[in-house]
Amino acid sequence: MPSYTRRQAVAGIAAAGIAGCLTRPTGLDSLDELHGEWPVAGGTVAQSRAVSGGPDDPKEVWTTELSDVRGAGTPAVVDGQVYVPADAVSDRARNRYRLYALSGENGSERWQVPLRASPNGSPAITAGRILVSGKRETERGRLVAFSEPYGDEEWLYDIEARVTAPPTFDGTTVYLPDWSGTVHALSVVDGSVTWSRQVSTDGEGRTFPEAAAVGDGRLYLGSSSGRTGVIAVDAESGETAWARSTPRVTASPVVYDGLIVVQTDTVVRAFDTAGEELWAVNLLDQNPWRPAPAVDDSRIYVSRGTTTHALTRDGKQDWTYERNTEAKHPPTVAGDAVLVSEDSAVTALDRTDGTRLWRADTDGRGEVITVGNALLLTDSSAVTALGA
Repeated sequence: MPSYTRRQAVAGIAAAGIAGCLTRPTGLDSLDELHGEWPVAGGTVAQSRAVSGGPDDPKEVWTTELSDVRGAGTPAVVDGQVYVPADAVSDRARNRYRLYALSGENGSERWQVPLRASPNGSPAITAGRILVSGKRETERGRLVAFSEPYGDEEWLYDIEARVTAPPTFDGTTVYLPDWSGTVHALSVVDGSVTWSRQVSTDGEGRTFPEAAAVGDGRLYLGSSSGRTGVIAVDAESGETAWARSTPRVTASPVVYDGLIVVQTDTVVRAFDTAGEELWAVNLLDQNPWRPAPAVDDSRIYVSRGTTTHALTRDGKQDWTYERNTEAKHPPTVAGDAVLVSEDSAVTALDRTDGTRLWRADTDGRGEVITVGNALLLTDSSAVTALGA
């Protein structure tokens, strides 16, 4: 059952002693109201990292320095607001981790609240709730829900296992897998448990370190140790629909138009929704980073080492692009462009042939979050918005 706590109003938090810890937006301009959303890790509940459009040849519009922050996480964007989890340890802050809400137009702070766990990736935002998963301790996790307008803590749910995945959702149900091989399905509204089920076969355990992908009434999960492989689970009941053994899965599965894309170390694999493996492509490299792929209606985009690969939906190499730095972050599809992070820049490639469309200089070095008229990136203590 979820653990309920007293709601904390923003005014009460401010009175508790965070004066002097406010953010500092800089920049000479502001964006129009943000068009579009990035409400969950991976941009969509399918983990596709593909949105319908983005700005053309954008320039930096604003940067907000988060005071006393030493690590700004990947944001989520809903209703024109930017929600950023952060490590905010300082002599003045009572809580080490915090969640910041910023205006998407100019980066000004709307509110900040304490997080009683070390956050895992982007928040998930749906049905008026901001959902953040985190680690209480190495082998103990937590899921916390805040109200979207003001950041009041609504409920929390403790998990007696390691949790490193960010949450995802389907309507008013939030899903969170853990390292014991259990998937937790909760009501977004009040945190009540819809179901909680350990996914195992023949007594062999699984671990789920990454987010689930949601599509067509199923969750798709990747196990990285124990009995490794990809598993399809019914979203309503938690019953296993099928499971396929593979080497360890190193990123969240992606589901797009009947194709399930799974990354197993250097090999990218594709399955159909019945669990039949369609193809496997080995993209050899020595880089320890294995960023998640992006998938659209015609290609799969994978960054390995200094190369970004575009594969067709039947697993053929279509084009490649050589970046000026090794990949630490996944590509993002924004309309007709594929966005890749380079050294102090974001580069847009034509998704049909990989030719460069534009390059935008930026101090942001994190994952590229895209909405219709803006790109958002974080650095160690700052959030930067670029717009056309």
